[in-house]
Amino acid sequence: MSAELAILPRFIRAKHAPAYLGMCRAIFDSDVRPYIREFPIGKQGVGFDRAELDAWADAYVARKSIEKAANQDNNQPRSERRSGAKGDAPLWPKKQSQGSSRCRAASGKSTKSTEENEFKRVLALVTGRKQSNS
Repeated sequence: MSAELAILPRFIRAKHAPAYLGMCRAIFDSDVRPYIREFPIGKQGVGFDRAELDAWADAYVARKSIEKAANQDNNQPRSERRSGAKGDAPLWPKKQSQGSSRCRAASGKSTKSTEENEFKRVLALVTGRKQSNS
């Protein structure tokens, strides 16, 4: 097996420089190009030094990156339960049940006794003796 050696060019042409940094041409022209040197390549080509592009990218990351917590655990449980101080019982966020805000008690006759009677009737049908056909 022969492994080919991938060599990155030191000079990157203007049309490839935005892709090298992973951005579109417009952003490259407005945010990067004014801060790095460019030079001619051949009669019409324009090039940039890869080392300067890398230095610009390093400085950009240093300026724009968002600091994360030092002890950040990327494998946190997906449960909504949060634990309190050591030894405390776990704290659950208080949530209103979905039904309580939508289903309000209507004025009129209570349906509780009707539901209980219906349940008793169905239970008697299921657990009772089967009637004979004779």
